[in-house]
Amino acid sequence: MSIFLNMSNYFERLKKKIKLKKFDSKQPYGAWVFVLLLNMIGFAGYFFLKINNIQLGN
Repeated sequence: MSIFLNMSNYFERLKKKIKLKKFDSKQPYGAWVFVLLLNMIGFAGYFFLKINNIQLGN
């Protein structure tokens, strides 16, 4: 019986951790746009190198 109580407690704690929080209205949106854009450029560069069979290392 105590195993089931521990599991239900575990799932409730897990739900609280996963729950999405509202963004703060004071967040610097420009910084987030920069980060997302930089990530997209990085992934595009990675795929470009893979498609053209270019290796940067040995």
